[in-house]
Amino acid sequence: MNRPYASPRATPRSRVHHHSRRDGGFFLVLVLVVIAVATMAVYSFTDLMVAADDTAYLSGDLTQARYSVDSGMEMTRLILAQTPVDQATSGGIYNNPNLFRGIPVVSNEGVPLTQFSVIAPGLNETGTFGGLRFGLQNESARLNVNALLVLEENSAAIDALTLLSGGSSSEDGILGSTDGGTAIDSENIAVSLLMTLPGMDESIADAILDWIDEDTEPRPLGCEDEYYNALPAPYAAANGPLSTVEELLLVRGVTPQLLFGADTNRNGILDADEQQRFSASTDMAGSFGWSSYLTVHGSENGKTPEGEFRVNVNQEDLEVLYEELVTSLGDDTWASFIVAFRQYGTSTTSDSVTALTGGATSDDSSANTNNGNGGAQQRVLPWTVDALEQFDLTAGAGTEINQLLDLVDATVTLGEGDSAVTYLSPFSSIPEAAAEYLPFLMSQLATQDTDVLPGRINLNECPAELLYGIPLIDTETMAAIVEARGVPGGDTGTDRTHETWPLTEGIVTLDQMRALLPLVTAGGSVYRAQIVGFQAETGLAARGEVIIDASTPDPQVVSYRDLTHLGRGFDMSVLVGSF
Repeated sequence: MNRPYASPRATPRSRVHHHSRRDGGFFLVLVLVVIAVATMAVYSFTDLMVAADDTAYLSGDLTQARYSVDSGMEMTRLILAQTPVDQATSGGIYNNPNLFRGIPVVSNEGVPLTQFSVIAPGLNETGTFGGLRFGLQNESARLNVNALLVLEENSAAIDALTLLSGGSSSEDGILGSTDGGTAIDSENIAVSLLMTLPGMDESIADAILDWIDEDTEPRPLGCEDEYYNALPAPYAAANGPLSTVEELLLVRGVTPQLLFGADTNRNGILDADEQQRFSASTDMAGSFGWSSYLTVHGSENGKTPEGEFRVNVNQEDLEVLYEELVTSLGDDTWASFIVAFRQYGTSTTSDSVTALTGGATSDDSSANTNNGNGGAQQRVLPWTVDALEQFDLTAGAGTEINQLLDLVDATVTLGEGDSAVTYLSPFSSIPEAAAEYLPFLMSQLATQDTDVLPGRINLNECPAELLYGIPLIDTETMAAIVEARGVPGGDTGTDRTHETWPLTEGIVTLDQMRALLPLVTAGGSVYRAQIVGFQAETGLAARGEVIIDASTPDPQVVSYRDLTHLGRGFDMSVLVGSF
């Protein structure tokens, strides 16, 4: 029996084969997608690793730049541990590119050269900020805010010195002016010095002094806790010394603009963007702010330029003093007169000596004069070493030397009445003569037995505004001092290592120099260094500002501020040295 005709149908195997081809195409696409994603992941991972590698190298370079700042700081400490004589031999520390510009730290093969430079703002011939130099800033070129109270307490004594020098007293109201028109009150020398700062007014000056003094009684224009406690965010006045200059921002009336001026990146110069943003220039008062004039550090060591301790001329044992003076000064005439002065000396001005001698000088072999006591005559002789034989050094001292200038044009009188003999000092105030002995005398002798002295204002390096703020000398004379010193650190051909150079150069009188001496110095043992560590190849840089106290044999860092966040601060062409 025949089967009926049946149409052909797909077998299960053929169906399986059809689905297999469709599934194979899907898996192929899936594999391609996976490969593409994996490839992208690999590229992304590779790019991430390259970025991480670059970051690691950049981080290492930046770390090297930061450590190069530390290297610059340690090198500066090492230099400051040297004696002034050794520092001068290597070119000095004021402006010495060979010592402070582009000093290499890391120069291994395959490693970018890492260097550091030590940069400081310069002063022009008029005593205002301008330009750059490679060296250190003497902190005594700034006004020590914490020392103002000492000056305030001694204002009366300083005012008396002003009268001696022929200036106006505080009863007259003024002693001079900073710009030819603004009067300076001498009643409080601390206020007078603060008033020289651009933009300062007497209410802010009083507020600053109230902030650092110990009492809670406000000055006439000042303020104490009553004002600060009433602020939205109350706080108390420090009533003590400042720890940093920036602390002045807590004082009533002190603003960031007044304290920092237009120098926002703290590099000591006005960059183009700063000049444009603040419409400021270097010849505008206050462009660099009060922070460029003020400090909270300052001291001077009591050693000679060779690093030896100075001889204290006020020590009690005159025999020992004489031996030390002969050794230190190498001159028997000078040494013998100093110990004789300690017994029977009288400090006089040049005018009184002239009146005493009737015009005779120490070059005359003898002279007769009226001593002012009933017409009696006394002999006046120049001092010689042989005259010391008449003195009994074991009898002790009867005169204390307040300052070394007491020895200049001084007299020593031995005996009374008609038998009295007055000896004239071998130390003359005539500028030419004083220039021969005074620098050496100032460097070797001291009037007190101390290793460290409070810092005074550096006559050679401070801005002119601070000098004009000293209410002891008239403006014309102070302008002559600024003009004579020229650009600080320049070659003047004269000895400026002593603060009495205005006397030896004939700019001030002996009495004017006596009045200035407690306030000015030519030295100072605390220094500020702005150090930039950098790599010229990568452009990376770190910057820091350090203050180092070199008044001890081992200079100590007393302040450090990281300025890296404010940028490199200087063009690379300025920083790089030639090697």
